Amino acid sequence: MPERSQYKLWGALRVFSLAVALVSCGLGIRLGWDSENPQYLLAILLLLGGVLAQSGMNLINDTEDLTAQNADKLSNKSRKRIARNQALGWIAFALASLIGLYLVSFRGWPLLGIFLVSALLALNYNTGPLNFKHRGIAIIQVFLLMGMIMVEASYFTMTGQFSSQVIWLSLPISLLISLLLLSNEIRDYESDMNDQTRTLSVRIGLPAARQLYWGLISASFTLTALYAYIGWIEPPRLAWMLPALLMLPLLKTNLYVSDRRKLTPLSGQFFLVFGVAFLLMISV
Repeated sequence: MPERSQYKLWGALRVFSLAVALVSCGLGIRLGWDSENPQYLLAILLLLGGVLAQSGMNLINDTEDLTAQNADKLSNKSRKRIARNQALGWIAFALASLIGLYLVSFRGWPLLGIFLVSALLALNYNTGPLNFKHRGIAIIQVFLLMGMIMVEASYFTMTGQFSSQVIWLSLPISLLISLLLLSNEIRDYESDMNDQTRTLSVRIGLPAARQLYWGLISASFTLTALYAYIGWIEPPRLAWMLPALLMLPLLKTNLYVSDRRKLTPLSGQFFLVFGVAFLLMISV
């Protein structure tokens, strides 16, 4: 088997995807920000903890390749890289846990419950009894974990309160987090078929996965417009969405070509552009 760049540290870290933690935590921080009593330390720790936790997930993601059907074809260099990435991933988890413990000491046991549930969901992405990836429901996992839960947890850390409105406001971002994972499945569709990896895209087929891709984008824009209609976003601020709209033709081009390697990083860029615009638009 040829060497895979994803086993290199930069590739395994999947830097473009770290925008997910920054946007999700950033949304919770913005919604919970009190300008009269700014909590700068909490905000910094939330962003750092979120990035470390996601980095840990990314770095241990390739561990399953050591037990896959083609594991015996991996070179020694690839095996060593996977083992190194796994070790660094657990270090990132440990650092995120230390930050989490400090935040729990500040906000109390409800936050600990959220962190424990999040850890359970995170560690069962492609391993463990739940194994969301191979059950074809990983996009639901990241929708909940990296979207709704992370935004609400960040808001609770900033305010000490839960909010149903925050859950609603997290939906456009959560949908696009699922989009980012779906783009990865679409990119790897043929290889996953050959490896009998039963992702959602493999289960429903490439044409349906492409339709779902556009459905997630459409739902995110529709919800954003709805929030402007009900007053959660000031309508003139919708202009911030223009850069994200301008990216749609580029996404379409790379979604329907045979070589879809650029689709995932482009989807990550689209997520970041949309996410930053969404944070700027929200009325707090």
